[in-house]
Amino acid sequence: MTFLEWFLMAFLAVIYLTCIFTVVGITFRNGHWILGILGIFFPFLWLIGAVLPPTEAAVVDAVLEP
Repeated sequence: MTFLEWFLMAFLAVIYLTCIFTVVGITFRNGHWILGILGIFFPFLWLIGAVLPPTEAAVVDAVLEP
């Protein structure tokens, strides 16, 4: 493998790991569990789940937590 291939693989791995710790957290917090799990295979679903409004259950949980 060339240096460029190694560099691109490392760069994409860093982006993927960053999304796991940021966008996936937002997706799960909004109550979109299926999008979060399927996003492991199709990462664009994480972005969709993070942008969608929270589900009713997520809103109720957020209100009830002290």
